[in-house]
Amino acid sequence: MKTRQILFLSSTALVSFVAMGVTMGVTMGVTIGCGGSDQPAKSPDETTTAAMTPPPPVTPGEPVAAAGAATTGREGDPSQTPPAALSTGNGTSPTEAQPNLTDAQIVEITHTANTGEIEQAKLAQTKAKDARVKKFAAMMVKDHSEADAKGMKLAKKASLTPTASPTSASLASDAQSNTTALKSQVGTDFDKAYVDVQVKEHQAVLDTIDQKLVPSAQSADLKAYLADVRTAVATHLEHAKDLQSALSSTAMTK
Repeated sequence: MKTRQILFLSSTALVSFVAMGVTMGVTMGVTIGCGGSDQPAKSPDETTTAAMTPPPPVTPGEPVAAAGAATTGREGDPSQTPPAALSTGNGTSPTEAQPNLTDAQIVEITHTANTGEIEQAKLAQTKAKDARVKKFAAMMVKDHSEADAKGMKLAKKASLTPTASPTSASLASDAQSNTTALKSQVGTDFDKAYVDVQVKEHQAVLDTIDQKLVPSAQSADLKAYLADVRTAVATHLEHAKDLQSALSSTAMTK
């Protein structure tokens, strides 16, 4: 009887030991099959923090590529920027020469300048108060009348029909504006205004002769005529400047 009890207890212990071994084997197998690791899994907070970690700082002097930057130049580097096309605002290049004036247009320009001076001088002969201004005006009528007659004679000889141009139109417009303004002046104010206009207009005509008329003239007779006109205009300009200074001195002494 005792022998049976001993055998039963031994069998029970053996079964318990075997069962314990099977349980441990299954547990280890499951752990290995699932790729278990010695490191614990990261929590959601730790994962989010890792994703938001900023990139390491850039080393000074290290170039940084800008997103979408062109490969042919560096942004913000003036040496890499192609130069803009030059423009003069009128569709022509800076070096493109202006069209030359014809001899017929040159004759019209000198005629316009002469008639403008004659009209203003005649106005001064009737409105000027200072005797020196009246004398100057008389010289303007005489010299410009003679110059205009000579120019018209030259045009007739060369079969030239005086032709308008932007230059002659500009001279005519300026002369008319100045004449209109002078008509509203009286006394010493007129004297000063008239002489100031003469300085301004003779300088403009002298520049036009040098810069446009002489370089464009073709006829030898016309070139000779322009040389004479230039001499007269330069002389008138000096007289007008002297008179301008004299009138200014007279006004200061009063």
